[in-house]
Amino acid sequence: MNPIWLYFATFIGAIMLSLLLVPAVREYARSREIIDNPGGHKSHRAPIPYLGGVAMVVAFSVAMVIGVMVRRSAQFDDGQVSLAFGNLLTRGDGLVRELAVVLGLALLFSAMGLVDDVRGLSPWLRFVVGLGIAVTLVWYGIVLQSPLPDWADTVISVVWILGMTNAFNLLDNIDGLAAGTAAIASGAFFFIAALNDQQYSALLAIGLAGAMLGFLRSNFSPATIYMGDAGSLFIGFMMAYLGLKMRTNVTEIPQLFAPVLVLGVAVLDTTVVVVSRLRRGLSPFTGGQDHLSHRFLRLGLSVRRSVTVLLVASLALGVLSVGLSDAPAGVGYWLLTAAVVSGVMATVVLTTKVARVVEADATDETNVTPIRRNVS
Repeated sequence: MNPIWLYFATFIGAIMLSLLLVPAVREYARSREIIDNPGGHKSHRAPIPYLGGVAMVVAFSVAMVIGVMVRRSAQFDDGQVSLAFGNLLTRGDGLVRELAVVLGLALLFSAMGLVDDVRGLSPWLRFVVGLGIAVTLVWYGIVLQSPLPDWADTVISVVWILGMTNAFNLLDNIDGLAAGTAAIASGAFFFIAALNDQQYSALLAIGLAGAMLGFLRSNFSPATIYMGDAGSLFIGFMMAYLGLKMRTNVTEIPQLFAPVLVLGVAVLDTTVVVVSRLRRGLSPFTGGQDHLSHRFLRLGLSVRRSVTVLLVASLALGVLSVGLSDAPAGVGYWLLTAAVVSGVMATVVLTTKVARVVEADATDETNVTPIRRNVS
């Protein structure tokens, strides 16, 4: 089957499934009173149902299973289409098995988040489970490939997986930001993978983008449902996986940082929060209204405009990362330097000039763990 048509069908299918499932999940959450109540460091003023992440996860998983089955088993002969599903098992090519492993691990992350949303879990248990999932993925062979020693690539890969999972967990602090950022980042990953003939990675990325966009319709301000840990942990893990899977035709040092640029908004948000809290003598893993979105709100922007500014920044970084992935080393270093300098300047401005206003109102802190959703 032509990959372009399969990409398009998977994208539309994931959107439609997400649009259909979100209302049903929202009503279920309301009937079971699985809601996020306002108060403390949280900025919303009315109870909002959780579990939107369940709809996203199911929509993405179903779209991907069908997409992979069609991609692996469809055969065309004189205009006739036949599906040999047995081939998926008897002639599995490694990538199919890899997808099963990755999706299984992502679902474990999501299941842990769901239990945490509904009943709550011990912080140490969440950390140990997250670390175990990260180590399992690296042990399976999904690891950074760089000029560094193998042990360094392994350590960086585990830290990357936990770090990005945590980053999206923290980024889910205002209506539409985490889902919108994930949709844009997935789109950038799709283009990088497609340009470098990574068809399975491209299929996974475009399916994830579709599921995010379908959910975003109900999550953008004013949100009627939140994704909860079940969603934020899942998409954070998938973003980390896609970042490790990206391969480019240009084998130069700058290209290794393309995934970091793709996820630059999540990285910057986490950096600003950590720097801000360390400056105040607080643990980086406390909750509060000192994220990028909250800083823009205190500058006078509305929720919609604050999120839009960050999504535009994410889109710009996505375009830059696609260019970086195919740029020669000389150009790549310049692009990377420009992005790093911009990030450092933004961190300095947002943790100094704006910090006094934000940090004065961010004194009601609630402890969370590195993989705990931080709804603010």
